[in-house]
Parts: sequence; C-alpha cells; structure tokens
Amino acid sequence: MSVATSPTSSISAAQLADRLAQGEPMTVLDLREDPEWGIEAPAASTRHVPPTDVLADPAAVARELSGPVAVVCNRGLTAQPVAEVLRGLGIDAIVVENGMRGWILALQARPVDLGIEGLVVLQIQRPGRGCLSYLLAADGQALVVDPAPDAAFYIALAHDLGVQITDILDTHLHADHLSGARMLSELTGATLRLPALALERGVNYTESVEPLRDRDAIMLGPVKLQALALPGHTTDMTGLLVADRALIGGDSLFLDGIARPDLQQSDSEGARAMGRILHETLHDRVLTLDEDVVLLPGHTHPGVRRDAAALQLADVRLAVPELSIEDPGEFAARLLSEMPPRPANYEAIIAVNAGAHPFDPELETGGNSCSAR
Repeated sequence: MSVATSPTSSISAAQLADRLAQGEPMTVLDLREDPEWGIEAPAASTRHVPPTDVLADPAAVARELSGPVAVVCNRGLTAQPVAEVLRGLGIDAIVVENGMRGWILALQARPVDLGIEGLVVLQIQRPGRGCLSYLLAADGQALVVDPAPDAAFYIALAHDLGVQITDILDTHLHADHLSGARMLSELTGATLRLPALALERGVNYTESVEPLRDRDAIMLGPVKLQALALPGHTTDMTGLLVADRALIGGDSLFLDGIARPDLQQSDSEGARAMGRILHETLHDRVLTLDEDVVLLPGHTHPGVRRDAAALQLADVRLAVPELSIEDPGEFAARLLSEMPPRPANYEAIIAVNAGAHPFDPELETGGNSCSAR
C-alpha cells in the first residue's frame, strides 16, 4: 500500500500515457466486467476487480495495490466512488478521465529521424488502439497522413513547429478507425488527398478531394514525397515514399506482420485473390526498395511506446516470416489461416469514412485488427 501523494484525483488519458511512456510504475485498476482490451505499457501492471468487490472490502483490495493506481472504467463514472474509497485508505488512486473511451482517443507524438536536413517527421501514436499517423514538415509546410479524429492535436503540433498544414492524405478508406482527414481539412483549408482508387470505391465528397495516383509527387518544400500504389489490403491502398529514405506504408506491411486481405473482399475467393495481389505488392513494390529504407507502418500493437515504431526493411524482412513465402497462393492461404476476427463495426466505419453515414465516435472500440495475425 502506498501513501496518497497526487495533488489531483483525476488524470487525462493523454497525461496517463505520458507518465507511462516515461517509465513511471503504475497499477491499473480495471473495473470493467469484460475487459477484452486495456491499458498496456511496460511500466504498468493491471488488476481486474469489479467495483462491487472493491466497495465491499476495499481494505483487502488495497493490500494488493502498489504505486500510483489509475482507476479506469468504461467512461470514468464508476471509477469515481472506487477511487474515493481507496484514497480514504491512503492509496494514491487517480481516476482516468472519460475511462476507456478517453483512452482510445489519446495521442502521443514521437519523432522519427530520417537524416534529411530541414525535414521533421512525427509519428502520432494512439496507444489505446495501435493506430499510427504522421506529420511531416519542411519549409513552413506540413503534410498529415492518416489523421485520427482529434484534428486539434495535429493543429497544435503544426503550431508548435511554426508550420502550416497544407496537405492531408488518407492512404485508403480505413476500416478499423474513423478518419479525421475531412475535419482537419475543413479546419485548416489544407488540400485533402485520397487515392484515386478510393474514389472509385465510392466516396460521397469527391468534389473536396484531390485524387492521388501511383507515382504522383507531392513537394513539401524541397522534399519530394511520391505516391506508391500498394494494393492487397484494399484495392486503393497507397503508400508514400519520403525522399527515398522511408516508406509510409499504411496498411500493407507492419513491423512484425502483414495486412489482412479480407476486409474489402470478404468472401473466401475474393480474400484469396486479394492475398495474391498483396504478395505481388510486397515482393515487387516494397521489398525491391533499398534495404535501409525505413518502414513507417499504419499500425502497431496497442500500448504505450517511448519511441517511434519504425524499422529498416532489412529488419522487417527478418521479423515477418510470411515474406519468405514465394508462392502467391501459399502466401494467401497462410494469411487467411491466421486471420483474427474482423474489426468491430468495420462496415459502418468504412461507410462513415466514405461519407455515406454521419460521424459516430461510438463505432471505435478496442485495439485495431488490421494485421493478419
């Protein structure tokens, strides 16, 4: 048991993520009945205890808690009385504001050094979901790739860097998370770019979009960014080569896995066909790049990280055994045999991102499921 020392009784999800990223040991007291996903960090240990059990015998629970205790529930309401009781016993108990709904929205920026003079690259991580987005800045301009719904976060980053957001790109029509691209474009006046093939899939706001085609270039000051079609996860999946030093790969290849091919074409034959296309993409378009090109993926595992999720392609090749499979059919079969459940609400999320349905933050839940394993 630890003596209460916190000056406040609550903490925002972003503040909690910052403390965990700094390596501060903390116990997460998760009150939810069925916590399929939670707050993950190397410095965090988790205890799952129903609120009724805590309130029935708080002293017994308190004896099993150490360090600062972050009390979390679904939306931050149930956690309040539990934290108050624990504080009365001398526990440093802090309520996570807005609970797990707040946690999945939290964002953290991590720098990526590509060794390009004048270019700033920030990887924006969502520790609650594992989604990654990027802000690239040079010569007073900024490009944002795959922004999360919190447009204000990117605007604040650009302000701190003294740059203006001029371009926004979604690498494809996302199925596992809501895109903040349109809102960010409306707030900043920046050009909204989507792959041309995304428009062919069906987008209700085509008049607001600048189509991006394979090998198209975007200049960010003196830095050349080049679109690279990477079909397989979806037909419209498009990456971005950054001065031939890095590949923002979206949902094609991850640091330790491969994108699933069964979201756009969900029937078995369609998924196998997309798997074969993905094999061709990876072998002919990604692995033919220089081995020291840095992969900047669209997703990683949920959890708090201290650094950016980035690896050279040579290291990714070693980390992903499926990349050694030469036969496209065998490759597709392997991916589909390891497939986790499809992302929750994925069809509704695609519809929102395509502009066919209103924005609904309640559609997002849990960690992402875009990897084949």
